[in-house]
Amino acid sequence: MLTKKSKNLPQIEGFFSPRSPLEFLGYTIVSGMIPLIWAGQPIGFIFVSLFALVWWQIDRWRTRKQAQRTAFSVNKESPRPAKGLILLLSPYNPNSPSLKDETLLKQLLDTLLNLPDPQAADFDQINLLSSNLFPQIKAVEYHIQQGSLRDVWLITSESYDTVKGSEITAAILEKYLHFQYGQQRLDIHTKNLSVKDYDYASLCQLGEKIFREAGYKDEVLVADITGGTKMMSVALAMACIPPGRRMQYMDSQRDWQGNPLPKGQMSPVVIDIDPILYQPSNSK
Repeated sequence: MLTKKSKNLPQIEGFFSPRSPLEFLGYTIVSGMIPLIWAGQPIGFIFVSLFALVWWQIDRWRTRKQAQRTAFSVNKESPRPAKGLILLLSPYNPNSPSLKDETLLKQLLDTLLNLPDPQAADFDQINLLSSNLFPQIKAVEYHIQQGSLRDVWLITSESYDTVKGSEITAAILEKYLHFQYGQQRLDIHTKNLSVKDYDYASLCQLGEKIFREAGYKDEVLVADITGGTKMMSVALAMACIPPGRRMQYMDSQRDWQGNPLPKGQMSPVVIDIDPILYQPSNSK
């Protein structure tokens, strides 16, 4: 819970250094009572007691109001259906001991990418549904099932290796999404969506450009920060700071060591930073 001091309600220190008409009135009353207290007049002591009791009640009321206005809790919630989804991609990793040989993997990837109409067995050859692309596949699946997803942007990093480059990852995912959902269901965007490794400034600008030029309101776009390097995730998150923009990450069940369970469910969790950065004003 975050709290702020109210700008409209009097603060106790203001009665000794007034900054508003109400605080000045309190300062005047307190100043008028001080001579009576020093003179031993009962009315001075009675006033001090009443003043302390009233102020204690005001302070309790003020604190309660501030807590109601600024308190928020963090819970796992699924994102609203998106019309546009922004994904980050890392170099392809099949997560299979049999595909550790880079030469073999390159051959399989070249074969897949040159197929005009790949089938499920072709994707099984590269262990796609157990690879590091599984979170992105599930992210698309979630928003497709909600019935509104139309555009997907695949952000990659520039590379100099035909196997390890994330441009290859984008090509694999594009092939799979067209196989799974058809050419007409989704528009997959990959052109001019690659940045140099560690160039987080350019990636943040790229995310900003997508939000501005997507043709959708910010509220119906979602940036998934699950994939990519940690620096890529931070850079894309920076582009989501303006109010109304949304992020998500793919959450999975994990064991006590933090490793995803093989049969665990993976689902998106929304990241809403608006309550933190843009708290309701206390001026009402």
